[in-house]
Amino acid sequence: MVNSKGKYVLLMDAIKDYANNQPEHTACVFQTRGIETAKKLTYQELILAVNTRAKLLIYLGYQHKSVALLYPTGLDFVINFLACLLAGVIAVPLNVTRNAKQLERTINIIEDANVQAILTTEDTKIMLSEQLAELLLADSYAVAWITENTAGNDNVSLPNIKPSSLAFIQYTSGSTSNPKGVMVSHDNVVNNMEAIKQACSNKHGVVIGGWLPQFHDMGLVGHMLHPLYMGGTYIFMPPMNFIQRPSRWLHLISHYKIECSASPNFGFEHCVNLISDKEDLSDLDLSCWRVALNGSEPVSETTMSAFAEKFAAYGFNANSFFPTYGMAETTLFVSGGPHSRGVSTVTLDKEPFTQGKIIDAETGIDIVNCGAIAASLTVKIVNPETLVSCNDNTIGEIWVSGSSVAKGYLNNPIKNQSDFNAQVIPADGKRYLRTGDLGFIKSGMLYVTGRIKELLIVRGRNLYPYDIERTCNSYQFSSGGNGSSVFTYQQDNKIKLAAIIEIKKRALATEDHVQISNDIKSLVFMQHEIAFDKLLLVKPGTIPKTTSGKIKRSACIDLI
Repeated sequence: MVNSKGKYVLLMDAIKDYANNQPEHTACVFQTRGIETAKKLTYQELILAVNTRAKLLIYLGYQHKSVALLYPTGLDFVINFLACLLAGVIAVPLNVTRNAKQLERTINIIEDANVQAILTTEDTKIMLSEQLAELLLADSYAVAWITENTAGNDNVSLPNIKPSSLAFIQYTSGSTSNPKGVMVSHDNVVNNMEAIKQACSNKHGVVIGGWLPQFHDMGLVGHMLHPLYMGGTYIFMPPMNFIQRPSRWLHLISHYKIECSASPNFGFEHCVNLISDKEDLSDLDLSCWRVALNGSEPVSETTMSAFAEKFAAYGFNANSFFPTYGMAETTLFVSGGPHSRGVSTVTLDKEPFTQGKIIDAETGIDIVNCGAIAASLTVKIVNPETLVSCNDNTIGEIWVSGSSVAKGYLNNPIKNQSDFNAQVIPADGKRYLRTGDLGFIKSGMLYVTGRIKELLIVRGRNLYPYDIERTCNSYQFSSGGNGSSVFTYQQDNKIKLAAIIEIKKRALATEDHVQISNDIKSLVFMQHEIAFDKLLLVKPGTIPKTTSGKIKRSACIDLI
């Protein structure tokens, strides 16, 4: 079904339309290792599989109920997630893990979302059911399992879905608080699809994909749902295969002519650091990569430059870089690009910047442009304490209003009132989402400077941990990646500055720790004019992180 503007009302309307009009067109390709391992689904095969699973869910009585999806990366996740949308079942995508802490997170989400059943594979059920049953039994909570072996009945009708009804619940990574369930409706999804389409200049049949996890908002909405909305092809691989050998991502892009592929900054850094000059890349052609989105964590111009330089010889165009800003609470996309402009920055006077003021300078601190704001959204920069809009030269909290903003957090009316129904003073008739992020708008472009909860106020200066962490990560013995955490703690009624740095194993075992500490302290003082009160050197993998790899700075305090 299309509306008066010729746009699909539901994502599934689009996919059903493509199944009728381009049945043999490839909808999804999942490749575990080499090209010979690729598994494909055409639009016709996809919709047949989705219909069967949707009828099963209706037959089992799960319409309007929450069902968790616990699938390893693969086509089963695509089919069953879309089946939930078609059946009016509220999908709750989760990460498959046997890690005790992550399992505890899974249990908390299952209970918070009042999950009635778990959709999964028989193998995953065997792997996790005993552990989950024990944890759930402790809380007197029962949940059913639905696998490929669960039988249904095709003699059921599929319901008409209202655009305003819930499509899925996306749990946040919880880098600054406990994970919260973001309630995303069917019309949120379609509106954000249109925003991405316009920002990236995507056309019908676009090829999109990469290594991002399917349970994460950027992998789910950006990589999986968007190409299917556009009648294109979703190409994907297991995230762990990228972590183990990052060139597999680039080969995937090259072989399938992927036009649009996204990653957090660390993914690009991972390629720069781990793809050796000796590795055979002779068949690599990245000239097809039209939109290289970088989002979900602070974007580093240094990383982008290094990536562009390293892979220019393989056809990568630096103008393809597309820094972007978004979050689960806005379905995904808020701003990005502009298309084909690459990375741009503004240079600001460092001292006024630490006081929240924006003054252009020849030298100082560089802030990456996170692009043009989607036309369907209104973004304001607001003083988080007075709730008054900021002047153009002042950093404030980023507030967002529009049709992509989700319905709120599940079971959290207090946060919904404060975070999803905020009003500026004086009121302008709009309800805003308070993002908790700080930034400013300059010449129509959005610049993001950090998180309110992570802003470090030390000795009267506003400091952003990411800037100092980058400096720590640049030290010769640092493990790099997300291997540094800078945060504040309180002692004797004073705010102190601390850092935990992950050091390469060999250096940690053989080098003088006092010398390493002094080197890092000197480096940080030279670049940021600030001294650590505490510095802890640890082995790689020690710093607490979320399932998407974001640092949990509040949990780091326990380590010192």
